[in-house]
Amino acid sequence: MNLASIIDGHDGASIALIEDGRRVSYAELRERVAAMRAHLGSMGLGLGDHVAVACGNEIHFVVATLGALGAGCVVAPINPYSPINELKRKVAPLDARCIVIGAVARDMLDHADEFDAPLIDMKTVADSADAPSSVLDVDPDHLAFLLSTSGVSGTPKIAMLSHNNLAWVQQSIVGDGPQQLRADDVSLAVLPPAHILGLNLVILSALRAGGAVVLQHRFDVDESLRLVSEHQVTMIVGAPPMWQRWAAADAPADAMASVRFARSGAASLPADVYERLRTHCGVEVRQGYGLTESSAALATGRGLDVRVTSVGKPLPGVEMVLVDDDGEPVDIGDIGEVVVRAPSVFKGYLNDPEATASILTDDGWLWTGDVGLFDDDGYLYLVDRVKDIIIVSGFNVYPAEVEDVLMEHPNVRGALVVGGAHGATGETVIAHISGDVSVEDLAEFASSQLSRYKRPTEYHIVDELPQTAAGKRLRRELRK
Repeated sequence: MNLASIIDGHDGASIALIEDGRRVSYAELRERVAAMRAHLGSMGLGLGDHVAVACGNEIHFVVATLGALGAGCVVAPINPYSPINELKRKVAPLDARCIVIGAVARDMLDHADEFDAPLIDMKTVADSADAPSSVLDVDPDHLAFLLSTSGVSGTPKIAMLSHNNLAWVQQSIVGDGPQQLRADDVSLAVLPPAHILGLNLVILSALRAGGAVVLQHRFDVDESLRLVSEHQVTMIVGAPPMWQRWAAADAPADAMASVRFARSGAASLPADVYERLRTHCGVEVRQGYGLTESSAALATGRGLDVRVTSVGKPLPGVEMVLVDDDGEPVDIGDIGEVVVRAPSVFKGYLNDPEATASILTDDGWLWTGDVGLFDDDGYLYLVDRVKDIIIVSGFNVYPAEVEDVLMEHPNVRGALVVGGAHGATGETVIAHISGDVSVEDLAEFASSQLSRYKRPTEYHIVDELPQTAAGKRLRRELRK
């Protein structure tokens, strides 16, 4: 098998991708992906080689990713909008043989000598006339993607996901049912493709179904509604802050009339936002639950009666149990940590067997770090999370990463980062700093090191930071 084969077998004349005014048919997409495979092969890249892909929601991302997968490579998507220093930190542990850049990351060419791997500008690959190579058949457990994640500890890690991990999730949502993805569907891709939700539930699943994907570079509420109307989008997957913006938009009531399935993920969808979308826009947004380590999906409200605060029921084939602090199953209605086993569960963390063993058992059970409860009808409700993780506009922010960056400032002695409530983004990043430094200096430093959503919006300069006798950070004391 090979995930790159998801574009095979579809009507060549059907539209696969739409970006701005550009439309790419399945026939053209197959040709361009084949050229990418040949390009990588000419560089000596093949089975097991790591390829970093710095592309946004653009045609280049799909071509680069499917081309690399088809050559047997392992793809590591990275956020192309990150500052150059953050990009260097993200690429460093990947052991990448090359870094593929799209239109939005072309500034990286000015820093080519700062990376250990050569940069491939997709603009030079698009016109490649090399003879196409065939898709390489790989074992289902062969690695397909390396994706940034947090793990239960909340520190940055790299999850290893196989072809079968992602394919199993795709196959669970592609089919003939009323809530399944079909070849006549048009999906809006506005979530970042470097994150598992946008990658697997939107782009790859839509292509497996043979549908069209409308690519929006970055989220803008008015532009997204225009795209929905122009292209008669039928499927939307978004994070709660996006749905909040859509619900509050000054748009006609029929702005989303073409949408037949809407899903919210990455965080809890407020009940008032759901009600506004239902009554004003005529859209019933179903929630779902998954994490990077499970290839995006474990539970879904797809095809079920909507229960506003529930993330639905476990997908068929997912074993899910809620356990107490001693690892014992809890009763219906009681809260417990979500523990799962499914074909979508990842292979572990790259170069970190200790972290892998801390959450993944030898017989395949994943301890998610999320806390929930089941009702009498089997619906899952998430009520808390064990992880020290902050969710800003649907993006995971790992406190330890932000703290490590702030500690690089020469006048910072200590840093502790926590999340705080925010009306527009769900949560925001709050930093507590000890040291002889001003808030203005910290903000300027963070802007050169961190993506916008990771940057603290509040800084508190303190004399001492709470910690244990052994020096362990005590974020919970600051949350109080």
